[in-house]
Amino acid sequence: MGIVTKSNTQCFSGVRFEEDMAAPAPKAKSRKKLILAIIAIAVIAIVATPVALAGNYRVPLEIMSFNDTTGTTTTSNITLTSQVVTAWEYYFSIRTQGMVRTSDSSVSSNGGTTNITLTMTLTNPSNQTIDLGHTNISGGIGSRTHTIYLSVDQGVRANGSYRLDLVFTANVVLLGGVVETTFSTTLHSNFTLSGF
Repeated sequence: MGIVTKSNTQCFSGVRFEEDMAAPAPKAKSRKKLILAIIAIAVIAIVATPVALAGNYRVPLEIMSFNDTTGTTTTSNITLTSQVVTAWEYYFSIRTQGMVRTSDSSVSSNGGTTNITLTMTLTNPSNQTIDLGHTNISGGIGSRTHTIYLSVDQGVRANGSYRLDLVFTANVVLLGGVVETTFSTTLHSNFTLSGF
């Protein structure tokens, strides 16, 4: 009988040993599930946040541009392009590059320097005026293209008529320190939003 008892004891201890070895597996599985849950929550937040901020998965985008040549008293009229982009495209790409973008086409500091200020206000369909602030640009004298991107962050949300008023001011200092008279002009652009 002692042999039977001993055999059973070894059998039971062997079973216990196997159970002890298998016990960590559920912990590893629960860790994996936790990591997957955290990743899923992060993905949902990334996907949902732009739509929540914009209030829609589609976002209106008004792109306005004009040219100036510092050292002369000329600016072109504002040209307008209206687009509809996804909330993700707007928040992850367009918005990250800024509301105002300026590119130089033929600018040189050989003849002097300039300081340009763009001051903008937007009137919305409720006839409220939104101050869009100002942008300062410094550099050489020459031709530039200024592009303004307006969307939900600037208050372009509701259907109706909008008006952008832009005051362009340029101060030019010629080589040798001669200061030209300040050039200032106001540009306007009207646009209508529908389907939002």
